[in-house]
Amino acid sequence: MNTLARKSVILLAAGFLPALLSVDVARSQDVAEPVQLPVDVMQVLELPVHISNPILFRSEQGYLLKCQISNNSDDRILGFTYQLLVLDSANKSRMMASRTATLKLAGFATKDLTLRQPGKLKIKSGDRVVLAVEQLITRELVWEVLNSREALEAYGRGDYLAPEVKQVLNQIDSKPGPRVIY
Repeated sequence: MNTLARKSVILLAAGFLPALLSVDVARSQDVAEPVQLPVDVMQVLELPVHISNPILFRSEQGYLLKCQISNNSDDRILGFTYQLLVLDSANKSRMMASRTATLKLAGFATKDLTLRQPGKLKIKSGDRVVLAVEQLITRELVWEVLNSREALEAYGRGDYLAPEVKQVLNQIDSKPGPRVIY
């Protein structure tokens, strides 16, 4: 190959290389997982808890959910179960994860939380994440959101109806009542 042919091949390659790299960069940005993502919250008004400012962060160990939780009752919160729903850009459910967290939150108090998410959680660019409390455990009561999965999926689609909440006595964690001896 003569010198002129070599120079034209090099110039041709130099012209196409940036174009090829820009296509690869654009393609990788479409599928890249976001570093930080705001999270929608499906608030269930019958529960004595409020979650605010939730943000999902990607770390080397996986995703971390940072939020604030407020106790709106005088009963101490001992733990809760929550669900995360990942929706694609067309609001179709891609995956759902359920996690349980323990905490000690006094009545009428607020606390910052950082919760590690399951390793299987995969979020793509354009996805939306929705959070909902499924179960709340206080010293006196256990609060259960009935059909929480269906309610969360409906909320994600924009068809929200307030789910029904049942409460039962917490017979494990409650303090024993006074004994009356006759």
